[in-house]
Amino acid sequence: MISRLLSEAKQKKIVQISINWPVRTAKDLEDRLVAEFGLRAARVLDVENLPYPELLSRLGKLAALELISHLRDGMTIAVTWGATLWELIQALPARAYPQLRVVQCLGALGGSQPCDSPAIVQRLAEALGARGYYLPAPLIVENEETCQQLLQERKIKEVLDLARKADLLLVGIGTTEAEVSSLKRSGYLSDKELNDLRMGGAVGYICARYLDLNGRPVPTPFDRRTVGLTLEDIHRIPCVFAVAGGAPKAKAIHAALRSGLIDILITDKVAASEALKIYEETYRRNSVATA
Repeated sequence: MISRLLSEAKQKKIVQISINWPVRTAKDLEDRLVAEFGLRAARVLDVENLPYPELLSRLGKLAALELISHLRDGMTIAVTWGATLWELIQALPARAYPQLRVVQCLGALGGSQPCDSPAIVQRLAEALGARGYYLPAPLIVENEETCQQLLQERKIKEVLDLARKADLLLVGIGTTEAEVSSLKRSGYLSDKELNDLRMGGAVGYICARYLDLNGRPVPTPFDRRTVGLTLEDIHRIPCVFAVAGGAPKAKAIHAALRSGLIDILITDKVAASEALKIYEETYRRNSVATA
């Protein structure tokens, strides 16, 4: 009977059961990331050699702890999609922000992926007691004309305009490495297309907009077919909160940091160390080239 009552209380959010666990972070790496890239804050999970799913789960918990400190009622949060953001939302304790708005800022991947943007908006809005705003469009469409028509649709335009005015943008950082590419898993990109992106200098993306290793935009064949925020839109948002980790994402994380788009970064020790190593090597090469 006790078990049944607890289950009912959890469903009604009367009771919340949580396990407190120590979150170890690497303060020296956090300080270096802030100093080198001008971040507002960095949190680096002090773990190594974890299986990727376990790493994502722990990053989600660390990111949830950090995100809570930046929330206030009445703000607008724009969100993208990704496995790490899904883990963040699962770790969020229930809150009540009735005036807070959670806005989808990219079209949907489609299919049955739980980490797609509409599902993330729904779960985040539920966790925060907030209102969700959805973008009724796919991420990438067949041609530019269709994309421009969709962007002029009243509902889509209203939601994207709301996302552009967000106080905080919550993003993952994508990569062109095939083994951890969300766009490849979702069927939007083939191995050949990923290889073409790499050959063109792209190492990662934010909001499906690609960057080279130095954080510069990389034009792609689907830029004008993507329904969502542009890099210019992202630059105007006051706080961009990024979550990404794992060695395969190090180049993409470095690119995002060099782009100047990121204000708060949640990552892990291995990715942070490798991103800083890339930065030091790039800085030395540039110094030699200009000497």
